[in-house]
Amino acid sequence: MTDTQAVGFNKVAQKLRFGISPSDTRGVLFDRSFAYIIDFIILVVLGLIAGFIAFILTILSFGILSPLLALLSFIPLLYHSYFLSQQGATPGMNAMGVKMITMDGKPVTLLHALLTTVIFYLTVPATSFLILLVAFFNDEKRTLHDLLTHTVVVNDEIPNATIDEILK
Repeated sequence: MTDTQAVGFNKVAQKLRFGISPSDTRGVLFDRSFAYIIDFIILVVLGLIAGFIAFILTILSFGILSPLLALLSFIPLLYHSYFLSQQGATPGMNAMGVKMITMDGKPVTLLHALLTTVIFYLTVPATSFLILLVAFFNDEKRTLHDLLTHTVVVNDEIPNATIDEILK
């Protein structure tokens, strides 16, 4: 087998193994970063609105409803889990043209979305965002939370193809 054949075989094997090719993740890190900024802005607005409502309810109830303020911390978890499981992308990801799929090309389930979000919010602040550097050291540009939940973020124009469809 020549070197050219070996390189071609490796690319085909990688596409078949993961259901994605390296071109599916081209530019994803940049798009993903800006998607997070968009999502962060949306979450700030949602948090301010929900916080204001919870504050007013706390005042009107003479403090009885003050535990509602603690529920505000679940807004990011609900936001990311809902959008990833229902659309495969948050509004920020949609705006940047990327989506999250499983490594076999299937849509993300609620469990995948929930685990990805929890792992993200536990590891990223604890490491001052340094854990995201993992994406620079693998071909699929996957972060730690992607690796642990067997998901990958790809360009949105990639169809939701499973390995079986690729093999046909």
